[in-house]
Amino acid sequence: MKRFRFPLESVRDLREERQTSAMVVLAGRVRAHQAAQAAAEARLDRHRRSEVALAKAVSAGPVRAQALVQADADRRGARLTLEGAAATLADSSFAVESARRDLVEAERAVEMLRRLEDRQREAHRVELARAEERDLADVIEARAARAITAERRRVRRSQ
Repeated sequence: MKRFRFPLESVRDLREERQTSAMVVLAGRVRAHQAAQAAAEARLDRHRRSEVALAKAVSAGPVRAQALVQADADRRGARLTLEGAAATLADSSFAVESARRDLVEAERAVEMLRRLEDRQREAHRVELARAEERDLADVIEARAARAITAERRRVRRSQ
């Protein structure tokens, strides 16, 4: 019996490696996105606290100009870092989506080859079954021919 061999096995292996590396990239980008999200939340909290501090400085009645200027500078600094964190978060979100698309593409490529291999494996199995049937038919025909020959000899001897 002929053993099954998939001629695109090395291609499938390369595509599986690409799929695995796409998974690793996606995991790294998801972790980076989570870190960017945590940083953005921390920056947002800092911005809110600076706004509260500025509001307290304004509503405190007679305010020293230096305290008001410092509170306003803190709020502007917090806003700038918040905007930077938001941009980083948007970039990391885009990177995650890009990595997801790459992973889906890699999975499709592997699945396509697996389906092809399954079809070829099934065709190989069918061919083996046909070959076995032919061999079995040959054996049955040979036995029938021997039985007929043996019967003729027996009939001739008995005459």
